[in-house]
Amino acid sequence: MTAAFIPGGALQGRTLAVVEVKTTGAHPLRDAVWELAIIQVDAQGGVEARLHWLFEPPVALPSKLLALTGLHPLELRGLPGIDAAGEAIAAALKGRVLVGHNLRFSLAFLRRALADWKALRPVQLCTLRLARTALPDIADQGFDALCEHFGIVRFFRHRAVPDAEATLLLAQHLLARVPASALSSQLRSAARPPLLPSERFAGLPERPGVYYFLGDSGAHLYVGKSRNLRQRVTSHFQNDHRDRRSLHMVQQIRDVQVQPTAGELGALLLESAEIKRLQPLYNRRLRKQRELLTWALSEAGGEWRNELLPHRALLPGTRHVGLFRSRHHARQWLLEQARERRLCLRVLGLEEGDGACFAYQLGRCAGACCGMESRQAHDARLLQGAERLQTQAWPWRGPVALVERDARHDLVQWHVLDQWRYLGSVECLDQANALLAEGRGGFDRDTYHILLGHLRRHPHMEVALL
Repeated sequence: MTAAFIPGGALQGRTLAVVEVKTTGAHPLRDAVWELAIIQVDAQGGVEARLHWLFEPPVALPSKLLALTGLHPLELRGLPGIDAAGEAIAAALKGRVLVGHNLRFSLAFLRRALADWKALRPVQLCTLRLARTALPDIADQGFDALCEHFGIVRFFRHRAVPDAEATLLLAQHLLARVPASALSSQLRSAARPPLLPSERFAGLPERPGVYYFLGDSGAHLYVGKSRNLRQRVTSHFQNDHRDRRSLHMVQQIRDVQVQPTAGELGALLLESAEIKRLQPLYNRRLRKQRELLTWALSEAGGEWRNELLPHRALLPGTRHVGLFRSRHHARQWLLEQARERRLCLRVLGLEEGDGACFAYQLGRCAGACCGMESRQAHDARLLQGAERLQTQAWPWRGPVALVERDARHDLVQWHVLDQWRYLGSVECLDQANALLAEGRGGFDRDTYHILLGHLRRHPHMEVALL
């Protein structure tokens, strides 16, 4: 056995398992492991064993990967999958500190392959994180760049065994440059992004609010909200192996910022507003919306007419139904109502012509177009279908501030609102007039539903009339 390095500080007396995983791609759900190497290191720093597995993956290896590795697909044909080696892999890792470069990527696949992963709960040492501490001035801390920096020669690149050997040498170089006092913060059992400083992670509060994931140069990656910021942020890092999007996002996180709120409503309103303002890369929902449309239903001469209008053009005394993001969605909703309730497309203005419509001949229209049904009966079914989506009237005469109190953290917030518009939150009611004067923000569909749902759940919420 040759000495890998002399362990000290937090590694004193610990055994290691240097892990290198090769996969068919970057998606933990769709891709699979085809090669795995584990180098076991004893407590004195000597190499105990070098373990190696090849697996036949359930998906084909990309041609580019075959070219990089020099592998031929026939080399894997007929071999068992990684599940068959699960017990042997778990035994090789049990009780050891896991060492790897960008270890989160490898573990995203291993956690799915090993049924008893939760029982292992291994302590982890990522050389990418270690390099950030040992070599803060080096811009490129990728595996190839670090190997070149330290003069580590691999006899074959992009294969598990030589890359595991290189990772062991890399760990030796980096550990020699990290003070023993700083090493304990590098060892972790809780998941944490490789580029996120430990002090930012440790300082997350257990209170309601909004959190921001930041990447290079302060770029906004993701904005979220929670009643417990620390718990929610941690859950992102524990479950990032479930899909490629989460895994990629976590790999880019360099900082986490938080904005505490007095409660759940403040967090919901701020999250929605911030996503629309910042347009974070990984937020799919609550993106900035186009102008909303609504069906305006008005009565004239005992008959109801429908007209599609911009939401900002609401007419007094008119029923407004639905908040649609496009004319297509608005038209589709009305077509669905016609199919479900045997309404006439011609009466609804969706079809032109005179006399009995084609849908009536097919039995899909009750006959309001040709006198076989009264207009009153037809309109009654239309109003019945519209009732569920009818836009609620603003329940106050003017602007208000909904009050939220967090007694535990001595925080009170007034959420300033007018006609379902969120104008902002203040910690002193005297500041509300400034928000009203700015009058920023138009009607927002997400804010409308947030407020409507909250008021239904909390009908006796404290309100200040402005």
